[in-house]
Amino acid sequence: MFIFKYALKSISRSLGRNILIGIIVFIIATAACVAMSIQQAAETAAKNRLAEMNISAQLNIDRGYIYTKASQNANTTDMSVLMPEMNSLMKEYSLDLDGMEEYRDIKKSDSDESIVKNFYYNSSISINGSGIEKYDLTSSSQETTSATEATTTEVQKMTDPAGNEVETPTMPQMEQQEPQQMEKNGDFTLTGYDSYAAMEVMADFGSSEDDDKTCKITQGSVFDDNTTDYVCLIEDNLATFNNLSVGDKFSLVNPKNEDETYEFEISGIYKNSSGSSADGTDPANVIITSYKVVKDIEEKSETTNAAASTSSDSDSKTESTTAATTAETTAETTSASGSSDDDDSNALISQFTGTFVFGSVDDYNQFKEAVKNKAKESGQDEDMYIVTSSDVATFKAGLKPLENLKSFATTFLYLTLAIGAIVLIVISVISIRDRKYEIGALAAMGLKKLRLSMMFMIEVLTVTLVAILIGAVAGSVASVPVTSYLLSAQVEQQQTADSSKQQQPGMPGGNMERPDDGEVDTSKVEYVTADDIGFSVDIFVILKMLAIGVVLAIVSGFTSILFILRYDPKQILANRD
Repeated sequence: MFIFKYALKSISRSLGRNILIGIIVFIIATAACVAMSIQQAAETAAKNRLAEMNISAQLNIDRGYIYTKASQNANTTDMSVLMPEMNSLMKEYSLDLDGMEEYRDIKKSDSDESIVKNFYYNSSISINGSGIEKYDLTSSSQETTSATEATTTEVQKMTDPAGNEVETPTMPQMEQQEPQQMEKNGDFTLTGYDSYAAMEVMADFGSSEDDDKTCKITQGSVFDDNTTDYVCLIEDNLATFNNLSVGDKFSLVNPKNEDETYEFEISGIYKNSSGSSADGTDPANVIITSYKVVKDIEEKSETTNAAASTSSDSDSKTESTTAATTAETTAETTSASGSSDDDDSNALISQFTGTFVFGSVDDYNQFKEAVKNKAKESGQDEDMYIVTSSDVATFKAGLKPLENLKSFATTFLYLTLAIGAIVLIVISVISIRDRKYEIGALAAMGLKKLRLSMMFMIEVLTVTLVAILIGAVAGSVASVPVTSYLLSAQVEQQQTADSSKQQQPGMPGGNMERPDDGEVDTSKVEYVTADDIGFSVDIFVILKMLAIGVVLAIVSGFTSILFILRYDPKQILANRD
């Protein structure tokens, strides 16, 4: 009991020194409380958002793996040589509906329940139009410009800094030549969904009252699920551009066979607020129908072009039979027969896309591992297929400012604790040396060094814990405005960085980087703000603060103990002067 009373009295006797220690610990506690509240906020915000998410993901061939595989097979890095090999590998390993459904049925590791909550899919065809023109804001300006441009040097009027008009010669305009392959690429993308639910998930469709949806039905209605009627939805800008309305009809044409046409009736008109589609084309030129209609067109196109190819082969064989059997004639026959392979490629080919929906991020991560395991079991490389999710990538992008702030806060916390501990140790050493005679006198009175050490430890621990509690209160009050200010600065910095990336040429959106989980939909990124965090100091932060106080007290008190154990009471009293 004596050491407790003496320790408490020593605090008041050495009030100035203990106030100094208290101020240092208070500053450490306040800074640590703010830093830990930021850490806690980042973890809480991530958990809360993940709990509310339904995650949609896609399963695709890893193009990086295909490139590596093609390079190994062809033993070259020349893209002109690799492209045919890469296309062959893509065609060989691409998953169709049956292949996707095998992954849909993967079970959870701890139950017979399927990992996948829902599975949706669509199929797209690149196609031209008849009676409908591609929506292109630059087309009219380009036509006007081309009518007035000459191939010779023109004069362009400019204004100098003084406001006077000056004439500056411009470079001659070269006649633009359209690549041969462009005729094989359609002006429109015809996309067929297996259901309206698929449209809601994969294209973010909703009614006109759904303000948070990317695509909204503005006129007419959506066609029935799995309909085989040739009905469709067209985008509002495309409808206005072509003066089309609900009930009107137009034809779609095979870009490689103009005799192959398909007539559609407009059942509804939708508005798309996104900047670009997945392949970088204008979303206004996306025409939407049912999955069965797209597959029906693909089958009819294959049959039509196969018949044309058979007819071409028959004519070629007839000509080769009646011709003389010379090497020249044989060469002509081979050439004619070879052209039939090109005719086969005139058939429309759809691109299949499947979307898996998961109830939690744990299911999503488990599915990613299951895909790798399934590839191994099939004797394939585990890196052949990649699972990506724009939802997860967008979610992580929204947390990035808070994660950056968390990283800064963690570094600041460690630096504060390290510097604070060093300062406390120095003050403790100076304090022990100043109280050396007091220590010698107490030891001469029969107080053992262990009890002396405990007394100093109690003194330091009491001052430290009081300062920690006050610092925790101050830190909890300051954490919200400080976090709000720092987080706002981080969000602004991140938005500036994202804006600069979008202005760079390259892939859709201007961002050349693809995160591990897929492309980030910048239009849907919702950054975490201070309003999402709220009061971020909880009981766990307080407990951590107390633990920090105990550790700091032990560190500084242990230093005092080392000096006390070294002192000889008789020598101290003898050398008082």
